[in-house]
Amino acid sequence: MSLEPWAELRVMITPSRPSTASRRTWVLGAFVVVLLAEAAFLILVVIERGVFEYIGLDYRGSRTAGQVIVEHGLGAAYDSSLLEGPQHELYEKFVRQSKLHGLPFYVIPAPYPPPFTLAFVPSTVLPPIPGFIAWTLFHAVILALYQLRLARCFAVTRPGLLIAAVLLSGPAFIHLIMGQLSVWLVVFFGESLVAFEKRRHVKCGIWLSFLICKPQVLVLILPALLLARQWHVLLGMIMATAALIAPTFLLSPGWFADFLGGIYDAAGSSGTVMNIFPSSMTNWRAFALNASHYFPPKIVWPAAAAAMLATAVAGLSCSSGLRSRALGRQRLAWLGLAASTCAFSWHAHVHQSLLLVPPLFAVVGLWPGLKDRAVFAFLGTSAVFLVFSAVLGIGEAHDILGLTMLAGLIVITAYCALSLQADPTPG
Repeated sequence: MSLEPWAELRVMITPSRPSTASRRTWVLGAFVVVLLAEAAFLILVVIERGVFEYIGLDYRGSRTAGQVIVEHGLGAAYDSSLLEGPQHELYEKFVRQSKLHGLPFYVIPAPYPPPFTLAFVPSTVLPPIPGFIAWTLFHAVILALYQLRLARCFAVTRPGLLIAAVLLSGPAFIHLIMGQLSVWLVVFFGESLVAFEKRRHVKCGIWLSFLICKPQVLVLILPALLLARQWHVLLGMIMATAALIAPTFLLSPGWFADFLGGIYDAAGSSGTVMNIFPSSMTNWRAFALNASHYFPPKIVWPAAAAAMLATAVAGLSCSSGLRSRALGRQRLAWLGLAASTCAFSWHAHVHQSLLLVPPLFAVVGLWPGLKDRAVFAFLGTSAVFLVFSAVLGIGEAHDILGLTMLAGLIVITAYCALSLQADPTPG
């Protein structure tokens, strides 16, 4: 399949533009407003609430996981009784408690499979605050530099504004201030897309295997690869996953068993992981939880289940694009899969939607008219979060941002699925 059938789509999605000077003024003005608002938000929250309560919340879990690994061994990262002491110490020392707002203390788990928890050890060399700052700056630099690679690989011209918009977006901002590690989803998924386009399918599978650091992102990707009969990609995933896990048994026979035990305790229906701000996610679960405040749950939850099923069907239908040699079909397939994954997964916080960055760069590389819209969409996520934080509070802002992004993810999923089905030729 040539790219000519996509010419009409290219015309449709290329917006009519105002003058270059006027457009640049509006864009730069939006960047300045968002940047200043995020800086003000960060300063105010630190002054009012301190650190390692909301700011640095996830880093509190990863840092203490690294600490107990050093003190007690590789499997200790999954023992909540060992994590509680160091985390409580950080909470008591750095959190400014208030009767008006604030999160009560609870243990933040480190639900990452071996050997990924080893990444938490280096920052423990530094004191807590410098360690958090170093962790945050490191991930910000990785996100910025890797987008430069994506722009080169997918021929995105003048990517500066798009890169800056991603860095200031709601998902990236929340990722950085909370100390998450979803930026690595961008790297692993991006490298797998680059390898796939070069027809290095085993290498693509190897990079996809690293996504097991957050295994929920594979919930639709794996069956889509099966439907697309991408056996070499799946072979690469199996080989690399085995290569990742096998050494853990040599380093510590009980390491993987401790991980499974920790996941059983923390990720069950009543576990910590599954119940960390579930109403603030970008999935249908969050929709049901929020809608249940206004409508009968016996109506809301079946509707959400049906929507989940429809999202899965639409996402998996994108697998047809993975059987094609046409770049347009491949890139839309990956974008649709990423969007449907973030809407479908039972556990999908806002920062997980950074998974869309690599396929979005790929799509923009073919249809440059999308770049300006992507820039404003990314900045819009920050605007939603910051405005509602000021008006309603941080918790409510997270909920609204999650639901707003769910709507966007559904639109992207539907658009990709319908575009691919409109021209179902495989190649």
